[in-house]
Amino acid sequence: MKEKIFGILFFAFAVAAADAGPYTESGVNGYIDDDYKHANPLNDSDAIVNPIFRGWATGFTNYLPSDSQWSGPWDDPSKALGLVTGLYTDVVSLGDLENAEIAAGVNPGQITLVFGDPQNSSDANHIRNVKGYDFAVFENGGNGVFSEIAFVEVSSDGMNFARFPAVSLTDTLPGPYGSIDVTNVYNLAGKHPNFSGVCTGTPFDLSELANDPNVVNNLVNVNNICFVRIVDIPGSGDFYDVFNHSIYDAWLTWGSGGFDLEAVGTLKEQQFSADINLDGIVDGEDFALFMSAWLSCFGDENWIGRCDLAEPKDDTINFQDYAVFVSQWLKIENWRD
Repeated sequence: MKEKIFGILFFAFAVAAADAGPYTESGVNGYIDDDYKHANPLNDSDAIVNPIFRGWATGFTNYLPSDSQWSGPWDDPSKALGLVTGLYTDVVSLGDLENAEIAAGVNPGQITLVFGDPQNSSDANHIRNVKGYDFAVFENGGNGVFSEIAFVEVSSDGMNFARFPAVSLTDTLPGPYGSIDVTNVYNLAGKHPNFSGVCTGTPFDLSELANDPNVVNNLVNVNNICFVRIVDIPGSGDFYDVFNHSIYDAWLTWGSGGFDLEAVGTLKEQQFSADINLDGIVDGEDFALFMSAWLSCFGDENWIGRCDLAEPKDDTINFQDYAVFVSQWLKIENWRD
């Protein structure tokens, strides 16, 4: 019966294609309702913190906003600690750079968050490379509108860092407080909305750092991450992704300028890769996403990376991935109990 149902659904969805850029991965809900769907933490009485999270940043170091003259109500780094709230006031800003500062080589703003005790390798608050995503970063952007993005780096010792290989396909400057298509952005914090009750974070998978020189040389241990560093990207086009593309976002900004960090949460292990939308169960919503990406290859318009289920990954959504999806149909994650 399972095979018959999937055969019917397969052909119903196979002709569908998503009209989006190649990076359509779901954000991680900060709050959920009784059905494990997104809930508004500001208004929904039944909203609870998503149980997929197992911890939050416990400390900070090296809060270095971009401009020594920049200050205001957004310069309290302790606001980045603890669980996400969804409040736009509960953020710390990294500041922004103007053209003259960029030309002079002024460093963009940054902050390093600490997870547990760096001296205790068995501390449960450390971030480790488990199945699925490992942590999520919450900014206060609005789903492409006023998106301010940042590089994300991790470290085991606070000195040696590995930067996530970031991609930005935005090819024009959106202008001050302009919008970008966030499906053209990958491995950059701030692409998912956390504004006006829509509270989602951008997820990161430590396995994507396998080829980083500091990981290869054992200077960064992806199974013992104690530090996450967020580095603002002034979206002027003067900073570059892993393919040497210019990176654009809403620029120039002021007030709480640049990247506004609200929280970084550590995720529980996700056993079932076919739970594409991260609600804890492999169901029809995941199947719709899977079929929207059917036969796509990395870089295609309708590509969804989480649909590349079979190991080793081959950057194509095909029958091998479909077999994995069917094998996990209606499986429920342990963290959803």
